[in-house]
Amino acid sequence: MFDILITRFGVEATGEEASGIAALGFDAKAFVIQLITFLLVLFILKKFVFGKVVELLEKRRETIEKGVSLTSEMIAQKEKLEKEVEKTMKKARAEAGEIVAKTHDQTTIMIKEAEEKAQVKVDAMIKEAKVKIADETAKAKRSLEKEIVNLVIEATEIVASEKLDAKKDASLLSKALKGKT
Repeated sequence: MFDILITRFGVEATGEEASGIAALGFDAKAFVIQLITFLLVLFILKKFVFGKVVELLEKRRETIEKGVSLTSEMIAQKEKLEKEVEKTMKKARAEAGEIVAKTHDQTTIMIKEAEEKAQVKVDAMIKEAKVKIADETAKAKRSLEKEIVNLVIEATEIVASEKLDAKKDASLLSKALKGKT
């Protein structure tokens, strides 16, 4: 078989000068030996190395796929969380608005109640002042009446000390009242 290959490529067993492809520097023996060596190395690599390399590459591919799928899941979870955060923020803003509105309403009610209480106190103070004024007026009237009575008594004493007729009596009484007021 080697002889066929050797003669086929132009190498003769007699050792004559090579012709054909052998003239270009192609050695069929060397080629066959290299081919056998290549096949032997290929067989050894396939039996002992390629399986482990393929297994290692498969594990790496699975790890990369897991990483990609985890990344996709993380992105989906991130988007979901962002939506939930936005929804929660909207809800919190709405609740804060409601609280502010309620607080404003309560403050308005409290102010009105305070104004009403203040008005009641003012009304009570005015009523109390009117009562005091009425008391003071009554006291002043009583004092004035006492004074008038004293004046009448004094005028009567003056008139009684003199005997007068009705005209003179009236003029004296009128003088006495004018002199004191």
